[in-house]
Amino acid sequence: MKRMVVALIGLINSENYVLISNRKNRSQFSDFWEFPGGKVEKQESLVEALLRETKEELGLLLNSSCVAPLTFSVDTSEKQETLLLLFICRKWNGQPKGMEGQELKWVKPLDLYQYKMPPANIFLNSILRDWVGN
Repeated sequence: MKRMVVALIGLINSENYVLISNRKNRSQFSDFWEFPGGKVEKQESLVEALLRETKEELGLLLNSSCVAPLTFSVDTSEKQETLLLLFICRKWNGQPKGMEGQELKWVKPLDLYQYKMPPANIFLNSILRDWVGN
């Protein structure tokens, strides 16, 4: 079975809201909300992939010392197993922008259930909610 590793970032602002983005123009989970991030390439470390994806998707430069692992989830289909690794970050410079035209939204972790997200995110959301509080 093919395996893919995806690094996701939970940016937490000073009000304890988390940033999510609306996924557009993708065959799977198009128009779903998700945490920014993406596939880890073979030559990259997890943090390198996360920093690259955050720059590409949000236009933000993160300092690796401000990024910490929080939890993970596994999504299994007939063809592929996807390991989703959720990191968190509370410090960055600048304002996130939808560099790929995606809509961004700051949401209370308690309210994440109101957004249509991929099924593997349900576990990530519950851990994030418990960790952040609110």
